Amino acid sequence: MKEYTHDGEPLTKALQRLRHERPATLAGLAVCITGIVPGFKGYGAEHAAQAAGARTTKNVSSLTSLLVIGQNAGRDKLNRAEAYGTPTITAREFLAYV
Repeated sequence: MKEYTHDGEPLTKALQRLRHERPATLAGLAVCITGIVPGFKGYGAEHAAQAAGARTTKNVSSLTSLLVIGQNAGRDKLNRAEAYGTPTITAREFLAYV
């Protein structure tokens, strides 16, 4: 199934365009995303983070650099981020990086 951005552009094409237009603002960071990031469907937010240079993870660990907190965020990931002292940002703040 093909994924699209909120503007109707095919996600693959949008990510290729982003790689050429924007610097890698999240380069070298291990980013975990919990919950729904407005404007993205499916794995769109993870793909956008990767296009910005991040390595995405499914779980928070001591190696996680940043946790993005979206709508309906998972309590377990929030608790683990707090336990590890992992920095967190809101979905709105994340959009400024991608």
